[in-house]
Amino acid sequence: MARPRQQSWRAPSRHSIVISAPQEKEAQGVIRQRCKELEAKLYEVGKDITFQETNDNFRIDGIFGSYPDLKINLLGRHQLVNASVAVGVIEALKFYGIAPDIDSIRAGLYRTAWPGRCEVIANNPWIVLDGAQNVASAKALKQAIKENFSCEGSSAKNKKFEKLILILGISKDKDIKGICLELSEFADTVILTKSHNPRAHPPQALVEYFKDKPVYITHSVKEAKELTIRIARREDLILVTGSLFVVGEFRDDKL
Repeated sequence: MARPRQQSWRAPSRHSIVISAPQEKEAQGVIRQRCKELEAKLYEVGKDITFQETNDNFRIDGIFGSYPDLKINLLGRHQLVNASVAVGVIEALKFYGIAPDIDSIRAGLYRTAWPGRCEVIANNPWIVLDGAQNVASAKALKQAIKENFSCEGSSAKNKKFEKLILILGISKDKDIKGICLELSEFADTVILTKSHNPRAHPPQALVEYFKDKPVYITHSVKEAKELTIRIARREDLILVTGSLFVVGEFRDDKL
């Protein structure tokens, strides 16, 4: 049997541009070293590209200029980091003779939609979907909920909730303990479930991380949704997370 022919790999040219979001120190060091080896120009958010919140809008100071009065409909401060990376990438096109105008950048950010990422699909009660499936994303999700829906947020008067009902299902290959411990502290009631994906972790195996909470075990996302609808009040917030598979099934099964 003939072996598949291996394709040759060519290092990027010295004109290659890399835009990086803030990283942990070790990862940042690796990125910087690799860019140096490949003679790629690195621009980092927080250093070369910065952003600042201004009331309900924000501005980005990028590689070539400033972009005021920007607005994005995605929740969470981490999405401003993502927006800054996106603007950095767009600006990098200028090195290749492409220069999008500021109005196009502003419109692109405003129209950006990301299903399953801090996505609000209902209110009275609030229902928020987020496929947080590691500790870092669970931390970002928790902060986004606090900033946008609780008394700690600037718009709290309109969005404050009474209790948070957590619908959680996690895949077997994730940091199960880390995710559960991160989310357990701000959940009032927990509904454990699993998706139809074969990698889904058994919900009963998650109970140990929520011993001080009212916990329900369900065996499908549909069952978890039906239970939530029965027990949730209009003043509550339902947060569905832990797996994009769980979020997808909840989202597709119409209320």
